[in-house]
Amino acid sequence: MAFKTTVDSPKCNGCEDCLEVCSAGVLEIRQGKAIAVHPDECLGCQSCVDVCKENAITVEDTRVQLSGTCLNLLKNIL
Repeated sequence: MAFKTTVDSPKCNGCEDCLEVCSAGVLEIRQGKAIAVHPDECLGCQSCVDVCKENAITVEDTRVQLSGTCLNLLKNIL
């Protein structure tokens, strides 16, 4: 999983705007609130974050970040 999508349920008003913009089908409405039902499918585009007027959604980049030293070593190898 490269991205972690989280919905702050108390903030969510169930408007479904996030569902409409998510091309990966990560979110669904259950009991009037958005939840991430397919978090492994998140592409990290943050469209859901941008459209959420309640600021209820966060998308965290969980990919491994390489240090500058590692990146320089890889440049030399490749």
